Amino acid sequence: MFRKISRVITAALIMTVALTLTSCGEGGEEKASTVSIQKDGTISSHIEESFDQSYYDGEELKQSILQAAADYNRAAGSGQITVEKIDVDDGAVTVKMTYLGSADYADFNRTAFFAGSPKEAENEGFDLNVVLSNVKNTNETIGKSDILAMDGYKLLILKGPETVLLNGQVEYVSDDVTVFLNGKAEYISDNVTVSSNRKSIKLSEEGLGYVLYK
Repeated sequence: MFRKISRVITAALIMTVALTLTSCGEGGEEKASTVSIQKDGTISSHIEESFDQSYYDGEELKQSILQAAADYNRAAGSGQITVEKIDVDDGAVTVKMTYLGSADYADFNRTAFFAGSPKEAENEGFDLNVVLSNVKNTNETIGKSDILAMDGYKLLILKGPETVLLNGQVEYVSDDVTVFLNGKAEYISDNVTVSSNRKSIKLSEEGLGYVLYK
């Protein structure tokens, strides 16, 4: 049920809000959650999840999300996050948020999420000692030196699905969120699946996923 997700939002200030909200409890209906990388560098998230109002008050949930975003913006000194929509209706909740950049998305959701040049990723301390495969020809692979030499390409690094423990017991396993690229995926790590048009990706395993796109 949504109470598992609500604990994350209200008790941990929306920790992993977009990367974990695709999970459902017993009898829950899975909803769609997406993250989109825009051409101007902003990050848009769209989350839909079942909401059992017999356990939680919709207005309280709205205020928790708005307060968390306001606290983040206050600490940042500017409006890094915009809450576009919070709608609790007919047993479902929809949350739309815009982040000024991938760093804000990562910081606010307390997860790994980077979108930028390979050199910027290295400067921020991400491990680029990985092997990526060509989406069109899986026999072609590239390593760190190749990745850093890919002029004009952008690199997406994000954290895969995670098992969430509460009170020492498995509460839920977060599903893989769909991430829409502002380009087409060219090289990927082996835990990434790509749509037929190469404009969106998902992660299938735990750990960091890498996508080199243009």
